[in-house]
Amino acid sequence: MSLLSLDRLTVLRGGCPVVDGVSFEIGAGEVVGLIGPNGAGKTTLMRGALGLLAASGGSTLAALPARDRAHAAAWLPQAREIAWPVTVETLVALGRSPYLAGGRKLSDADRAAVARALKQMGLADFARRDATALSGGEQARVLIARVLAQETPLIVADEPVAGLDPAHQFSLMRVFSSLAACGTSVLVSLHDLGLAARHCTRLVMIHRGQLVADGSPREVLTPQKLRDVFQVSGRWDGDAFHVTDALEDVA
Repeated sequence: MSLLSLDRLTVLRGGCPVVDGVSFEIGAGEVVGLIGPNGAGKTTLMRGALGLLAASGGSTLAALPARDRAHAAAWLPQAREIAWPVTVETLVALGRSPYLAGGRKLSDADRAAVARALKQMGLADFARRDATALSGGEQARVLIARVLAQETPLIVADEPVAGLDPAHQFSLMRVFSSLAACGTSVLVSLHDLGLAARHCTRLVMIHRGQLVADGSPREVLTPQKLRDVFQVSGRWDGDAFHVTDALEDVA
């Protein structure tokens, strides 16, 4: 079952392609790491795939009406600021908004989804706290919980580990893995190649807006691709991958 299919997706900016003819599919139960250097087009690809940016080519999600799209995929952007002085529980409950048409109030099932999301992100004891009074890392976890509460077949997350300490980075990636084991899929952009290699079932590498590799972490994180795309060297140590050195100074 395909949860997302891209067919030569292209996004232009000022007449130049930022995403250039990218095609791939995501099926059920996958954790797909979207990797590439700064400016590769990762965020633009995600936004184009979700119909948040004008694009040519095909995206099965972008083709859906907005409400159907909100039932099919949950979106976590890079922005982590919480501007509203509401409780953590109230903010996470916003993830249930796509199911509350016509002013319907939260049902027991909605509240259970919110409670599950809070527990998954280690926030059950934070439910009554003011979200704006939390630290930056805690606020990031609250916004991730809001996405989890949406309980969609696909999660699209743009650098979700940014701002999290190492323990919570690993915890979040384990949450994604547990969701995948139950059939949910995650498309997640990551800069930490070691984290991507350890927790993703598949990697999609893009460079200068084009897809250059799509496969298992070992198939994608090869010496040649690391050199050409990231200007680094790396090595595999069992199932763990480590970046070992930069090949040249990067401006």
